[in-house]
Amino acid sequence: MLNDKQLRFVEEYLIDLNATAAYKRAGYSAKGTTAEVNASRLLGNAKVSAAVKKAMDKRSEKVGRTAEDVLRDLESVKADAMQRIPDKDGNMVMLDHSAAIRALELEGKHRKMWTDKMEHSSDPERPFVVMSPAERDARIAELVAKTSAKRK
Repeated sequence: MLNDKQLRFVEEYLIDLNATAAYKRAGYSAKGTTAEVNASRLLGNAKVSAAVKKAMDKRSEKVGRTAEDVLRDLESVKADAMQRIPDKDGNMVMLDHSAAIRALELEGKHRKMWTDKMEHSSDPERPFVVMSPAERDARIAELVAKTSAKRK
């Protein structure tokens, strides 16, 4: 069960998907970079994360839009924006370069083609692994337990 501030955070997060802003709007105190750090931790909380997912799924059901619908529309925008038309000098130019770039960016983001954060792994086969805060915390706990066991 979420506490009142966590519930408020979920509601605020759904407005603009900005965790730091949602953290502040939910009434948490934030000095310096603590809002950013704690908002990330809050999103990594399994209960909060599940509540966000549930609320987002409910909203998607309500509006009747799926990820496939959004991707299909993005593809349409991208195709339109990338059309080439003649400019005043007769040169063929892209219709809307910025819209095409934005559509490509959103598609790449959805497909997780790049990330803003990378985490180091102790596994030599996978030196860099992208992890959620919850996965990172679980991995740290696992490594601490393993290290403690070796010391005994």
